[in-house]
Amino acid sequence: MTDSKLKEKYEGSKFTIIHCDGAIKSFHKALGSVDARQRKSFTRAIIHQINRLANGHRMSKESFPQEGDLPKRPGQHHTKKFNALKRIPIRGYCWLSELHEHTYFISHYITKKKDKLDSSDTTLVGHNWERIEVDEHER
Repeated sequence: MTDSKLKEKYEGSKFTIIHCDGAIKSFHKALGSVDARQRKSFTRAIIHQINRLANGHRMSKESFPQEGDLPKRPGQHHTKKFNALKRIPIRGYCWLSELHEHTYFISHYITKKKDKLDSSDTTLVGHNWERIEVDEHER
């Protein structure tokens, strides 16, 4: 049986997945939007997605869409994107680190009932990205 509790860090054959400060707490808050009888199986399904990503399995555009733009570094010409681990009604926003080799960081989770990305989510991902990628404060 798969553990139904999120961990701070997942290490797979291809990537390490790290939850930013507050990300797991945001998952539990978002989980409140899932029927109480389905929360354990829903959590296991999210963990399964994280493990698939960590092990380098192909992720469909439906379950791992590009969501928005990351901030630009000084002198950077092309905008990098962040993705979402998507399992309706929850999304977990993440990016592939340039500073930490083979590592994805999950910024936070939200309940999302529409496709439009909220600017507050882009801002929070941007703050976490800046703290980790620019200021080099992983946690």
